[in-house]
Amino acid sequence: MAYSPVTKPCKRPRSIQSEHRSFQAAWEEEYLFVEWPKEKATCLLCKEKVNVLKRYNLERHYKTRHASYSENFPLHSQLRSAKVASLKQTLLSQEKLFLCQMKESEAVTEASFKICYLLAKHKKPFTEAELVKKCFLSAAETLFENYSNKSSILKEIGALQLSDSTCARRIEAMGENIQEQVIKAVRESPFFSIAMDESTDIGDEAQLLVWVRYLDQSLHPKEELCAFYHCTGTQEEKIFWTVSATTSKHITYHWTVLLASQQMAHLLW
Repeated sequence: MAYSPVTKPCKRPRSIQSEHRSFQAAWEEEYLFVEWPKEKATCLLCKEKVNVLKRYNLERHYKTRHASYSENFPLHSQLRSAKVASLKQTLLSQEKLFLCQMKESEAVTEASFKICYLLAKHKKPFTEAELVKKCFLSAAETLFENYSNKSSILKEIGALQLSDSTCARRIEAMGENIQEQVIKAVRESPFFSIAMDESTDIGDEAQLLVWVRYLDQSLHPKEELCAFYHCTGTQEEKIFWTVSATTSKHITYHWTVLLASQQMAHLLW
């Protein structure tokens, strides 16, 4: 009987991460590259990036794109070193400008969230957000009249995003974040319980409030309102989360409580 030779399993090719390549300082003057961003090389002349930190890749880029550069700035000369330092300083200033713009954008977004939070906290309509912006601009015209950076302040206020749809998205995002925080806190608690209270509104429609009680990280008891059920036939008003099934006004109170408790326990556990 003939036996087929046993073949060794093929090894997987090495990944770039497993090679642990690092940027060499000599490549700055030799190939006019700097390590920016992290674990990538950027050409100081054309700003093109090379993802793999290999001498061959940088050398090929330099010889194919900037081969004539060595004639005006010879390698290891003082003129070339000064030129590399100047190019690095230009790239650094561009990076600082980009980071400054990013921080300004984040500050404007954070201010928009704070205004939307106050509107929701005081139960004001989203349309009043634009009025807040107009009041802010009108007051700033007088308050910062003698400031040298008045135009910059007014520009930042004018960049506030406070349209109706934006406010709605901001408040929804805050609600989802609160939901995630409560669920995380309850899951980390050694114990939790669900409390419910049922009543009817002026139209004799069944309503159900659901609280969750748990221990925080300091083992202090806390209580949060987690759901509000309004049985109106086919709709359910939601604060954080609701039962995933369609309710009916004819469903008995005990079945609604049972279904809600099962859903809450499944979600929190």
